[in-house]
Amino acid sequence: MHHCLYCDGFEYAGQPVAAYGKGDKGAELGIMMKYWIDDIVVCSDGTEVSAAVVKRLEQHGISLRTEPVRELHGARGILSTIAFENGPDLSRTGMFFSTGCHQGSDLPLRLGCKRDEKGGVITDALTEETTVPGLYVAGDVSRDVLLVAVAIAEGAKAAVAINKAFLRRDGFCN
Repeated sequence: MHHCLYCDGFEYAGQPVAAYGKGDKGAELGIMMKYWIDDIVVCSDGTEVSAAVVKRLEQHGISLRTEPVRELHGARGILSTIAFENGPDLSRTGMFFSTGCHQGSDLPLRLGCKRDEKGGVITDALTEETTVPGLYVAGDVSRDVLLVAVAIAEGAKAAVAINKAFLRRDGFCN
């Protein structure tokens, strides 16, 4: 089971995998996976996928299983079979999932940060400063790309910007 296609997708090139997510989430993930993996089955776990997305799956040769998932079988951390409530089992060597995410803390809201339509904190792209002067953020709070490497880079940008702000404040530079 993997959540990051960009981190682990290349390892499954040439292998049969599943994309899991309710509604259109898993289907959209399955479509993204086609760059790395040919044999993909989307598992929507008992939820409907929109007609427009079903059409895109068909265009890309991606199968869809809508039955509820009952169990995953495997050994030593390697998936072998997905069992459904009804219908035949599905042999797969890996599964990627997209179950969605949301900001778990209301701290940015309480501090007065403006947020985008998806709930991410709006920041200055160069400094990671929020709409609240002097307040900087990095990582999952501000982006759709939830990768440690991105959070580290944003943290470094914020640290440099904070240092420069202190230097300006204390008269060491303009």
